[in-house]
Amino acid sequence: MRESEHPIKYLLRGIVFILYFPFHLTFQIGSFLITYLVVIPFQWLWDRLFKPIADFIWSWLLKPMVHYLVFIPLGWIGGIILIPLWKKVIIPFWKKLLFPILFYTFYYPFYLLWKYVLYWFYREIMLPVLRYCQFVVNLLKKGIIWLWLYIIYYPIRWLWKTFIYAPIRWIYGEIVKPLISWLRKIFT
Repeated sequence: MRESEHPIKYLLRGIVFILYFPFHLTFQIGSFLITYLVVIPFQWLWDRLFKPIADFIWSWLLKPMVHYLVFIPLGWIGGIILIPLWKKVIIPFWKKLLFPILFYTFYYPFYLLWKYVLYWFYREIMLPVLRYCQFVVNLLKKGIIWLWLYIIYYPIRWLWKTFIYAPIRWIYGEIVKPLISWLRKIFT
């Protein structure tokens, strides 16, 4: 039985990988873009601008109003009405009627489905596919970083150092600096 299970598992893993990987790659790219183009700039904006204003408004305007208009009346209503209603009506209704119905109609069938069907699929198919997807995404990241470094960054850096920075440094050292020191000597 075990020998016939391996080809089926590998076939299912391949099918699930082919179907799942585009979504995984799209999610990884989207999370990268959202993190670096939305979350970090808005976090900076929140920390520097909106949070101090919101803290001031909450501390000096809203907190006292909420305390006196909401918490004090709710404490009074809760002590007289809500706590006795909770203890004498809602808890017995939940324990004797609602919990058994929900447990045996929803939770227990889903538990059996998970235990005997979905857990095998998750353990034997989805976890290896997720590892393969992350491995492929890491390879793609390394490939993109390699292309960026060796095709774009290093050649541009070499061109900058060789044809722009070195002549500018030579002009500054041989022409501009002596000219400035000569002008200083004349005017001081």
